[in-house]
Amino acid sequence: MGAPNPDDLHFSSRVGRFSWNPATSETRWSDGMFRLYGFEPGEVVPTRELAISHKHPEDRERYVELVQMIATTPGDFALWHRIVDTAGTTRYVVATGTAHADDAGVVVRVDGYTVDVTEPHRFVADAGVRTSVERFRESAAVIEQAKGVLMAARGVSAEEAFEILRSTSIGGNVKLRAVADAVVEHGADAMAEDGI
Repeated sequence: MGAPNPDDLHFSSRVGRFSWNPATSETRWSDGMFRLYGFEPGEVVPTRELAISHKHPEDRERYVELVQMIATTPGDFALWHRIVDTAGTTRYVVATGTAHADDAGVVVRVDGYTVDVTEPHRFVADAGVRTSVERFRESAAVIEQAKGVLMAARGVSAEEAFEILRSTSIGGNVKLRAVADAVVEHGADAMAEDGI
């Protein structure tokens, strides 16, 4: 399998090239760059202001600071941020490129790429949510088991059993899940010996 074809619509909707001249403000976008922002190629005239207006409000200031820096400082740059396309969809992107200088050290051109990383970001976020939900379910199951052990051993209600677990957790500065694990593992007899 070869390198991605930049003319492929799917590829070009995830990767955009840009070029910007800080002295003249001339900005050029590839077809993919237009698509990242939700425009058809050539539908609008690309400008720095247009790009700024599509930055996520929480990321706009960082983006403006980067633009100001690369306008005067030659070298490589990268910025992870969010854009909001014309449909109002937030996309996670990484912009990376180089600010090129003339012999006097003045930045004359900025070239770079912007890559839509929304799907990988969503996959990682979804995996994190799935892991959190799974841990919650496991914790809830252990806590319910521990409540059952306490209810049977002490003849208390579910609410009273939970209160025993909760107060033990708070009093010992131990996570509720750890207290529940100990109850299930050692049973109510061990708890009675410990004065719980």
